[in-house]
Amino acid sequence: MSRPDRPGGPASGELAQVHLVGVGPGPVDLLTVRASRLIAMSGTCLYAHDLVPREAMSLVPPTARVVDGSGLSDTRALDEIRTALERGDRVACLFAGTPDQHDEASQLTEALDTAGVSWEVVPGVPHPGFPTPLEASRADAAGDHTRAARPAGGAAASGLPVGGPGLILVLGGTGEARDLAELLVTAGLEVVTALAGKVARPRLPRGEVRIGEFGGAEGLAHWLRESSVSAVIDATDPFAEQISVDALHAAAATAVPLLRLERPEWSETGGDEWIHVPDVQGAVVVVRERFRRPMLTVGKLGASAFADDARGSYLIRCSEPPPGPLPDRYLLVLDRGPFGVESERTLMSRHRIDVLVTRNSGGRASAAKLEAARALRIPVVMVDRPRRSTTTAAETVHRIEDAARWLVERFGSR
Repeated sequence: MSRPDRPGGPASGELAQVHLVGVGPGPVDLLTVRASRLIAMSGTCLYAHDLVPREAMSLVPPTARVVDGSGLSDTRALDEIRTALERGDRVACLFAGTPDQHDEASQLTEALDTAGVSWEVVPGVPHPGFPTPLEASRADAAGDHTRAARPAGGAAASGLPVGGPGLILVLGGTGEARDLAELLVTAGLEVVTALAGKVARPRLPRGEVRIGEFGGAEGLAHWLRESSVSAVIDATDPFAEQISVDALHAAAATAVPLLRLERPEWSETGGDEWIHVPDVQGAVVVVRERFRRPMLTVGKLGASAFADDARGSYLIRCSEPPPGPLPDRYLLVLDRGPFGVESERTLMSRHRIDVLVTRNSGGRASAAKLEAARALRIPVVMVDRPRRSTTTAAETVHRIEDAARWLVERFGSR
């Protein structure tokens, strides 16, 4: 419930809890009616002090909490938003121009998705001083590292015609896949994101979405031919090995270009005590032999591998209830990150955790648990990623901007 002395709380009929609002290049009369209304009704407002025009800030109510987000980490920004939502505030995050001109906006939406917080983008008039990520990637591909202004007219004026090179299939399910789809759809390209359908309530990306398995490499190859796909970008989880193998064989069978977009691995730093294992079964052996109070963050399917352990007392955290059997003694925590370091330390200390068991998924959204384990001198059983043969692995990049550059280099900017 909203506090009576502050605007905030979700209005009737509005599902989004956080609004990413584009405030244009300066003049307040360029704001959309919806953008002006959301700012005026905000209970908490995050903005970048040196970027957001003062005219837009004049619409923020005097009773609102105003937070300068310049330099805030994703974790700190998310903490501010969560605290605001607990107060019942309506949250507005302001971006100069339109949100898709800022890398910070895509990073924030990924963090909100992971935390299970609903959000909405309210576009604004593009700011001439900020290019879109795709334009920056195109400039890099051409050897020009300057941040050129975005030309008027959007995707068509930038050299990529609406419709682009043809249909692009993104094999998704990750934050990287959602951000990539957002970027490509914004550029006017035709995109289908494929989800396996194993998550009950997936976060859906922009553009067309296909849910369900293809039926192996042969089924995927058939779909690529029938749909006249021009390129495949495999942005699935690093541990979703089978779909990546299927994509490789299907691309080879159909001569469709294939790119692997994979977030970088975590790596050990000073003070870490990692016990590397090749798979979850290897983690089971180590835990049963050496530890009694493990914290499992290996996904809802991985937790069932520990079901035969009758001696350990487990803390199991995952986003959805595990479908299989679990150990005799366990506490199940259903939650989604990103998590803060202090909250992770508190959780581990409270439950007297003696080992953290996790997969090397990489990324910032769930890295706080590693920092907490390091601070508490708790060893980590790290399930390494499956190693793909260098002779059969697809070309791989680790950033969304590099995936966009790959498309530009392959299909040009006609």
